[in-house]
Amino acid sequence: MKVKTVFGLLLVLLLSVGAAGQASAANTYSTMQVGSPDCTVVMPWPSSGGPGNYQYPIIAWANGWDNQGGDTTAGYMGGLSAWALDGPYIVIADNSRSPRTRDFLACLNWMINQNTVAGSVFYGKLNTAKIGLSGHSQGGGVAIMSGNSAYNIVGTIAMNPYQANWKGAEKQKGPVLLFGGTNDTVCPVETYTQPAFNQIIKGGKGAVLAVLQGGTHSGEVWQTPDFGRYQTPSNLWWKKLLNNDPNAGGQLKSILDEDPWTTTYNFTSNFSLP
Repeated sequence: MKVKTVFGLLLVLLLSVGAAGQASAANTYSTMQVGSPDCTVVMPWPSSGGPGNYQYPIIAWANGWDNQGGDTTAGYMGGLSAWALDGPYIVIADNSRSPRTRDFLACLNWMINQNTVAGSVFYGKLNTAKIGLSGHSQGGGVAIMSGNSAYNIVGTIAMNPYQANWKGAEKQKGPVLLFGGTNDTVCPVETYTQPAFNQIIKGGKGAVLAVLQGGTHSGEVWQTPDFGRYQTPSNLWWKKLLNNDPNAGGQLKSILDEDPWTTTYNFTSNFSLP
């Protein structure tokens, strides 16, 4: 395994997830390359290691299709590292271009198993009761279609998601936040994101469709310092679902109720934002 430390740019909050102790992530993060399955782990601590008395929720990420010939996961690292630092969370990313569901879940399964592997850097440090799924483009579709898998999934974020057929997308274990953009010509909202939302809400777990005025397919997420105008809303979504932050939902709704967002909410008896 290859571990690399990177200096971050964020001042991170001290947060508790209801697990043993509390942790304050440093303003550095480190990454680990996993050979089999092919994954990258983003850790909210330097390569020297993190606190031993804190358990970190997990976010599993699925890349979109990279047609630029570069390292696909690296193209999303700005936003993924911001998530890792801000939680703090552990982020496990499938390195595939537009991964299949089984590849995506293989990375998540590997990550979960590390919690009980003696000698692992993650031994006893993972809160496997709090798992989020996310992805962009085809990866967003993979995250949605993985929402009923055999793990403790509490919610999903799908950025400009693509899927040829959303049949089965209603099978979710938690609510889904969908981002779209009015200028997305690759996955237009009316063709892909709105139908995904319509199918998801049939399952009764709740969903939010947030459409960014002027937003494009990749402008907020690909090769950017962070997830742009998706960053703060996505941070608040995770804080609500992964950290049980009582204020995060109301803060998120106050953002999505204003320009440049046009937002549709589907609240249920088990899910609301305020």
